[in-house]
Amino acid sequence: MKTRLFSLAIILSSILPIWGQANFTIGADIGSNTEREARGLKLYNWLGEEREATALMKEMGMTAIRIRVWVDNNGNGLDSHGKPYCTKADVLEKARRAHALGMDIMIDFHYSDWWADPAKQNIPKAWEKLSYKKMLRAVADHTTDILTALKAEGITPRWVQVGNETSNGMLWSVEMDPQTGWEKKDADGHTIITKSMGHWERNPQQYAGFMRAGYDAVKAVCPEAKVIVHLDNGFDNALYNKNLDIIRDNVGQAWDIIGMSLYPYWSIEGGKEPTALKTIVDCMRNIRLLSKKYGCDCMITETGFEVDEQHPWVMEQGREQFAELIRRARTETDGHCLGIFYWQPESRPSEYKLGAFTDDGHPTSIMRAILSQGIGNREQGIEDMHSKHETDSGNLLLPITSSLLPKYDRKIVRLVTTEGDIYVELYNETPLHRDNFIRLAKTGALDQTLFHRVIEGFMIQGGDPDSKTAPATSVDNPAPMLGDGDVPREDGTLRIPAEIRYPQFFHKRGALAAAREGDDENPTKESSASQFYIVWGKSPVTRGKHPYQPLLDYYETDSVTGKAQSHRRYWATTAAPMPEAQPGTPWLDGGYTVFGEVIAGLDIVDKIQQVKTDKNDRPLSDIRLLRMEVMN
Repeated sequence: MKTRLFSLAIILSSILPIWGQANFTIGADIGSNTEREARGLKLYNWLGEEREATALMKEMGMTAIRIRVWVDNNGNGLDSHGKPYCTKADVLEKARRAHALGMDIMIDFHYSDWWADPAKQNIPKAWEKLSYKKMLRAVADHTTDILTALKAEGITPRWVQVGNETSNGMLWSVEMDPQTGWEKKDADGHTIITKSMGHWERNPQQYAGFMRAGYDAVKAVCPEAKVIVHLDNGFDNALYNKNLDIIRDNVGQAWDIIGMSLYPYWSIEGGKEPTALKTIVDCMRNIRLLSKKYGCDCMITETGFEVDEQHPWVMEQGREQFAELIRRARTETDGHCLGIFYWQPESRPSEYKLGAFTDDGHPTSIMRAILSQGIGNREQGIEDMHSKHETDSGNLLLPITSSLLPKYDRKIVRLVTTEGDIYVELYNETPLHRDNFIRLAKTGALDQTLFHRVIEGFMIQGGDPDSKTAPATSVDNPAPMLGDGDVPREDGTLRIPAEIRYPQFFHKRGALAAAREGDDENPTKESSASQFYIVWGKSPVTRGKHPYQPLLDYYETDSVTGKAQSHRRYWATTAAPMPEAQPGTPWLDGGYTVFGEVIAGLDIVDKIQQVKTDKNDRPLSDIRLLRMEVMN
């Protein structure tokens, strides 16, 4: 009797059903898009069609755009580097594009000629000789000027950020290196402060005063806009308490929303957090504490994950972490996180490694988290289809039609089971397996078949047509073993040529793979024409007795940085409920065709893999695949 391995794409471990607040925004800061256009850089959607950046973000599920503002020094529309970007005319152009698409807009005032961040908040050249009182007026006038120009175009921003990453205050200058164009640092790695006008430690009252000036100017022009105070390191509760108390204690609560930057990659690189997951978990705790203390909501106004085209699994980790951040922000903040903005997702990795596109302008897997988590354009998401309509499997789901999905390059198939619904996406790089699975779905060939082999901590397997009429089984009287049946292909054959695309696709948790006969009978590793399995796996993983490939770094690395990290160190440094060591079945990598993955319904896979089974690994209570539906 043939023994088959089993696999079906399972939803990423980070993707679980979402019941969070409805009014949750996913947006993008694409403040450099006009500059990239001028350089001739192009962007493409999932289908390879060229798109303008703003329209592309909306097409991919985002509903808001963040636009940064630099001070126009010379009144000629140029920044301090003589470039026409991020000054008034450029801001208006970007805002027009977003407004025309019906997208919400966040205006991000840097109050500087160039980048403002925790390391520098350089005073604009035109303001350098101003007294504190006159600089207060300059902040108000600059804010008023930009917002008035927007309103004249019929555009009212939904949010206005007063200052950018003002963790150390705003409007204080540092020594810049004329060779690199960036800030100089002393022997201890600190920037060299040359003017401390609004520094939070040297002049805390003046820092607070600038925040109040910006807040009042916003409310005078756009009273309905929500004002955001924005700091970095969203996991650092002490930082937020100290900084926000300075503002509140001196000028009152001059903000409506607390904005955060949260970059797990940089947090780990800087030694401030041990893992990406703990960074996210600590941020959620911080949001809960801050919202209770200050009586306001929060937003993650900047985030990003690593792109490494030489190691495709790095982007898979980024996808999982982005999805995890979205899920937890919606479900673990008591409704007080209003949204997440991805900072410069359109960036080329050769210029900035925490974007979400390739060097030739195509989206990476990181962007797939938006679809699977069902945020942004809510009608486009998968998880948000878990809504108000009951299916025959007992799941609460909203019927899906192709019009509800964005232009997406991968086919999505819904598996309706007796335990709930699982959504899988199929890889275009494995066309024979993709087309065969679609054929099985459209013909109903696997309707009413069993998940006939289930092993806890490993996988769930289905696709044997003989299981439709299999007799009941029990521990004392097990039914005959299943696993020999196949649904013939259109040409009558029972095998599909192998399409193993390792290491691009591998046996991570949620991978959908094709079962097959063993190597002795099947040395070319051809797949079954109908049987599949969905990986669950363990964490930490085991290598197996006879792996086809060396262990992929994915299974032993931090899920954002991609840096090797021992499991012992992980367990010693985090109390997070979900292990960061990546789960899967790596001993199958390179030996079986992985042709898709779960994008929603991982909780259903988990439920199935835990059921009681007989000695042949068949569930004691039948679990059926009722039907499969191609969604797009």
